[in-house]
Amino acid sequence: MVARKRLALTALAATLLAASPGAATEKPWRLVWFDGFDGDRLDLSKWSYAVDCGGGGNNERQCYTDAPDIVTVRDGTLRLSTVKRPTTALANPWGPPDGPVKTGDFASGKILTKGKAAWRYGRIEVRARVPGGQGVWPAIWMMPETSAYGGWPRSGEIDILETINLGAPCANCEAGRENRIFGTIHFGKGAGPEHRQWGGQTAPAPTSDGFHVYAVEWSPGRIDWFVDGVGYFTATAEDWKPVDGVAGSAPFDQPFHLILNLAFGGAWPEGANAKGVDEAALPATMEVDWVRVSQR
Repeated sequence: MVARKRLALTALAATLLAASPGAATEKPWRLVWFDGFDGDRLDLSKWSYAVDCGGGGNNERQCYTDAPDIVTVRDGTLRLSTVKRPTTALANPWGPPDGPVKTGDFASGKILTKGKAAWRYGRIEVRARVPGGQGVWPAIWMMPETSAYGGWPRSGEIDILETINLGAPCANCEAGRENRIFGTIHFGKGAGPEHRQWGGQTAPAPTSDGFHVYAVEWSPGRIDWFVDGVGYFTATAEDWKPVDGVAGSAPFDQPFHLILNLAFGGAWPEGANAKGVDEAALPATMEVDWVRVSQR
């Protein structure tokens, strides 16, 4: 399986290079980090578990846990699952580690490379299959390794992929069902009214019925979003505002680490489509075949 997976990645890289604008004159991509999830457990030299009930700052309902049935690696695939199960963890992951705890009604998985791997520019790709259901919110995203320009959102956020409520009623979607994916950056001089975001969306069909490769190409002053090698959105430095007078490509000019998670509920999904959450969507599982980071 390992050999087949690496062969497929080599073929994909060649295809993407040929399809990229300016591929004939730009330096080729060079693989600098990879995880194919080929063992029987999470590689803790690359990833850490999130264990908290912080709600992601969005009033999400899950508590993240490192329970082995929630974060699973087997058959060459990472699985992050959400189930209904009382779970207790730190209430505020941004506070002291000995702070108060909280118990939530749902358990889910979140892993991140913070403190172990972070990158400044490159092509970040994740081959994943995402679940659907009202309230189900899978995400592949990046946060700054250090808050060089201040707390969120001053130092930026790059959302490679988010979906919400896949399969739920959607008047403006194909066949009347939610099928959109979103790529977004967050920035601004502060939270609340000073927070800004800029992003795009597309609807590969079928989003939730198979694996897709979700990617960004991030270079100085520019970020491009792709699904299966097809670009669907571009943001440039002209689209985001310098923070507190910082010029150039700030805040997207610092190393960012990668995060994979499956949330349940929260202000965004619960305010859209059929509203609220549908517990019948659980258990839900986000599957990840591989993650690769390349740089020029």
